[in-house]
Amino acid sequence: MEDVSTERTPLLIAAEINTIKRQVSKVLLHNAIEIGCRLAEAKGKVPYGEWGRWLEESVSYSQRTATNLIRLFEEYGTPQPTLPDWKALAKVSYTQGLILLGVPEEERAQFIAELDLESMSTRELQKAVQERNHAAAERDRALQENTELQQALVDQKDQITKMSGKQDNLRNKVDELTLAKAKSEARAEQLGLDLQSLRQDTSAQAVNRMSNRLDEAYHKARANKVAFLYESLDRTFRELLWELKEFAKQEPESYKVYKDKLVDFLTKSLKANM
Repeated sequence: MEDVSTERTPLLIAAEINTIKRQVSKVLLHNAIEIGCRLAEAKGKVPYGEWGRWLEESVSYSQRTATNLIRLFEEYGTPQPTLPDWKALAKVSYTQGLILLGVPEEERAQFIAELDLESMSTRELQKAVQERNHAAAERDRALQENTELQQALVDQKDQITKMSGKQDNLRNKVDELTLAKAKSEARAEQLGLDLQSLRQDTSAQAVNRMSNRLDEAYHKARANKVAFLYESLDRTFRELLWELKEFAKQEPESYKVYKDKLVDFLTKSLKANM
């Protein structure tokens, strides 16, 4: 007999969903996943723009509820090696399943295993998730701070290394400056000695020049005096000769006496001083 496959239409899917809803008065996670699976299937078949109306007319769901159910299917319905055995989720309600979505997928299985979900109220589970998330945030913040501290330590070590290098460079610079200072001081001392020697030499030369100038001035003054005296003597001698000639005309005898005296004076003076 040939198998006749039934086409899965939105109408058929709605009938299945309503059947599941009627089977349980309390929607458990397993049932919610089954409904979410069919809603995801129907969403791909319902014409664009008619999804909200189809939900309301066919299964009496709001778009928000449908979105939550599809999300439960996507999170719990596909095979996930990190999730516990389905027996552990058998008594988890739809609401609890939504709350547990607040736990990261990679940590959800361990978190569920540590809780007694069957005896926990919705508020207690919300508090547990909040406390877990707060602790995780504190852990992540501590890890971040530790990472930042480690990086700061590395940066500080790098800074210390750089500062050490700069310090070594400064020491070398100080040594170079100290050596340059010593050389400059030695050079300054030598220049001082050279200057002192130069001053001494200059002073001696100045004294010699001054002495020479004084000698020159003295000799020049003596020469000028001799020239003056010579000119005076020459003028006086000429006047004397002229007077003697005039005197000879009037007093020949007296002229002879003074002439002899003059000759005798000149002769003795030349012999005594020349």
